[in-house]
Amino acid sequence: MSNSPAITDANPDGKIILVVDDEFDVLSAYTMLFEYRGYRVRTAGNGAEALALAARERPDIIVSDYMMPVMDGAQLCLQWRADPALAAIPFILASAGIPRKDEVLPYDTFFRKPVRFEVLLEEIARLIAARAAS
Repeated sequence: MSNSPAITDANPDGKIILVVDDEFDVLSAYTMLFEYRGYRVRTAGNGAEALALAARERPDIIVSDYMMPVMDGAQLCLQWRADPALAAIPFILASAGIPRKDEVLPYDTFFRKPVRFEVLLEEIARLIAARAAS
């Protein structure tokens, strides 16, 4: 018997995670891992796609890459927070690089890639719970 939580126990409410990354392998891996934990996953290849998806179906949290074509994670983060319908949704930004020192972005959490999946899951759960409590 496995010590892993059952899918239905991991996320009984089926919270939606919007994953934004221009690398197909990253989107595929996150989708598989998050869905295994019971989350519903939506994916976008850049910030513009993410905003369009969020307009149709509000996610409970967003996990975005920083460096992407069309609209990068910094631009997405700024537009996300400027939209009253999205502003309260937790925003996790991840990158292999580090944002410029002069760049102030209103994300909730920043992770350097590669991110340990268990650490990311804990932060997702923490941010979703904090939003629900407020």
